[in-house]
Amino acid sequence: MLRWLLIILLVFLSAGAFYGGISMLLDPSGRLLQASTDMLQGSPFRNFLVPGIVLLLFNGVIPLVAAIGLILRKPAAPLPWLPLFKTRHWAWTLALASGIILSTWIAIQIAMIGYWSEFPIQGFYGGLGLLIIVLCGLTYHTNVATP
Repeated sequence: MLRWLLIILLVFLSAGAFYGGISMLLDPSGRLLQASTDMLQGSPFRNFLVPGIVLLLFNGVIPLVAAIGLILRKPAAPLPWLPLFKTRHWAWTLALASGIILSTWIAIQIAMIGYWSEFPIQGFYGGLGLLIIVLCGLTYHTNVATP
């Protein structure tokens, strides 16, 4: 049950990051997302190109790979060096990393540009990152080698 909830959250995160990241790459001005480069004041970025690349890779690709690993339950061969959870499939470690990356992304974003009350998505995704971390933690003591 927890595994499927985690898969749904990871796919949701990945889909949103792919949408946002690709939109930022296609139009670094932010207009496709109805965003303004004024939001980037206080950050080292003049447009959304670099944030789009980072968003796409770290919050799009990594959670998607984790979700696929949790769904397929294939042996750990593709990433044998990855397991943090020694009794769990590598995808659990990647899922935990996704939660940590997302929470860190939001914390850095708020530190750089502040919290935008008219942009409540920051709080939503910060909570999503924490929820992913908690779900991974709840499975830590389960002695099951598969996802």
